[in-house]
Amino acid sequence: MLHKLLLLLCIAGTISANAQQAADTSVKKAPKIDYTQIGAPMPPMRFIVCRDTSAKASQQTPPEERKKRKKTGHDEAPKQILTNEDVDNGANLFVMIFNPNCSHCQEETILLEQNIALFKKSKLLLMASPPTKQYMPDFFIFSHFVPNPAITVGIDSSRFLENIFLYQALPQINIYDADRKLIKIFNGDVAMESLKNYIE
Repeated sequence: MLHKLLLLLCIAGTISANAQQAADTSVKKAPKIDYTQIGAPMPPMRFIVCRDTSAKASQQTPPEERKKRKKTGHDEAPKQILTNEDVDNGANLFVMIFNPNCSHCQEETILLEQNIALFKKSKLLLMASPPTKQYMPDFFIFSHFVPNPAITVGIDSSRFLENIFLYQALPQINIYDADRKLIKIFNGDVAMESLKNYIE
């Protein structure tokens, strides 16, 4: 009798294990996307725009905007959050990962600003990690950044950088096509001649 009971328990255990294995294979996990591979889609993004709030920057603000801010009592433009949909411009998108204290990043920003006339359709996002936000005012000073519709500076708030950063030299520039597929990654100092091939 004990042998029969043990045999039944073994059979029941085998059937249960087979059923569990079948259930595990029927639920397929989505493959993890490697966003650093050429052809990969741009990961979901949530980007908090930063603005230079220094006195010099406010002097560069157009007079009509200064009047509007004075009327509303806002000395600073409101915070703006951008997502993937907000940067859908039908052209290539350049995402530059930078550290506000990095001299190479500051120099690359100056180079991009000096050549901004080339960016007729393409847009630039300069994205820093959240812990570096406190250094953003210094970045605006050292890079002599002037607000421009083609360049937006801000802080990642969606772990976007964790998905795309190669952990090599800064700055890192990822270039996405109009369909937001990765087409090129540059690390370190990048000459304008190298970038020109991707600017629209």
